[in-house]
Amino acid sequence: MAPLLELVDISFSYPGADRPVLDRINLTLSQGQRVGLIGPNGCGKTSLFHVIMGLLQPTSGKILFKGRPVTSREDFRQVREKIGLLFQDADDQLFSPTVIEDVAFGP
Repeated sequence: MAPLLELVDISFSYPGADRPVLDRINLTLSQGQRVGLIGPNGCGKTSLFHVIMGLLQPTSGKILFKGRPVTSREDFRQVREKIGLLFQDADDQLFSPTVIEDVAFGP
């Protein structure tokens, strides 16, 4: 059985940056696995999750979901159906003043 998600040599740099935020990251996640990612501010945790969710495009490497390459918006939609992202500070993930407005914004 293929892993649920695989990152293979993922790198990402913000425009104008003098070094990559993510440099050849390899990660394998299996179905049902729960993972916490910890590290100091600015080390790339949020950037990594944004790449996994398709919000940022890696500068190199590949993302596999259930053994298949993830490249299109539809591919990332399938990833988002199975993988959730929660920030430590809820104010970072809600952008409306109330939960009902945030949910109403929806996908």
